[in-house]
Amino acid sequence: MESNQKINCVNIAYIFKTSLGSINGSWTEGNVSTVKKITLPNGTQIPYISGQSMKYQIRKAWKELGLADKLSEVKQAEKKAGVDFTSGEPNLYLDDDLLGYMIASSGENRRRTAVVRTSAAIGLFPFRNDRDLGTKSKEETGGDVSAGGNIFETEIYYNYFRINILVELDRLGVFQDFELAKANKGKIPPLTPEQKRERVNYLVKALSHIWGGGKQSRLLTDMSPKFLAITFQNSKSPIFLETLTVSENEELNTKAINEVLTGNSTIIEKQLLGVQSGIFKNDDEIIKLSEIKDIQTTFNSAIEYINKLNF
Repeated sequence: MESNQKINCVNIAYIFKTSLGSINGSWTEGNVSTVKKITLPNGTQIPYISGQSMKYQIRKAWKELGLADKLSEVKQAEKKAGVDFTSGEPNLYLDDDLLGYMIASSGENRRRTAVVRTSAAIGLFPFRNDRDLGTKSKEETGGDVSAGGNIFETEIYYNYFRINILVELDRLGVFQDFELAKANKGKIPPLTPEQKRERVNYLVKALSHIWGGGKQSRLLTDMSPKFLAITFQNSKSPIFLETLTVSENEELNTKAINEVLTGNSTIIEKQLLGVQSGIFKNDDEIIKLSEIKDIQTTFNSAIEYINKLNF
């Protein structure tokens, strides 16, 4: 680590836990609200939260951090079947720069691939067909209470989720003509190093306070990290993408984490690890990981390191 090669990305991988949640819904089947699931080769299904949903939660977190004025205005599509889109001005707006956009309307077709590449958040344990039973009562509307209310069900789970986010620092704040409106082509310079660092820090702060998903009025969910690995790298690779695992005894797999860090030492310029105590059942093993701190200290250290970078 700490070579003379230039850092071109930051890799943020973490695990979060939900004791009872229904974060990302799928199709409704009759009166049952289902969750998104993927089927493994052996037929087992595991829940997941789409990358699109995760980016929505990041955008929501920015608003809650008081950054609404730095976010692009969402515009309605011209046709009913069309997709809403943002302003597409990455030089002006945080979300257009980091999360990308696609604009397909009369007069212009342009897009920016997201600087923040996000995996789906994958459940580490199978879906067990658990459901929450609810009823829409008729008591306050003067209906026939004896007949009962309208019954509905929601698929729920107890699970740990892993996610990997890769931020392309060499693309952040740098704009190509094909991404810009016709009037701006060739006229928009890159952001200053200070502006670039500020935008990365906004992402880090959002991830440290992220919460949300479906059914939050009755199934409040914390989506912030309980184990966190941040690596600043000289080569773009989501090194933790398939690695973070938790055993059925709810023990974090520290051996795999060490193997990833050791095996990728030539591309890792700086590594930061954090954990929330009391979540995993093997705290005594986890604290042996190299220079591991608590979650907030890890985020703060990442911000301090970012503030010294030039990219």
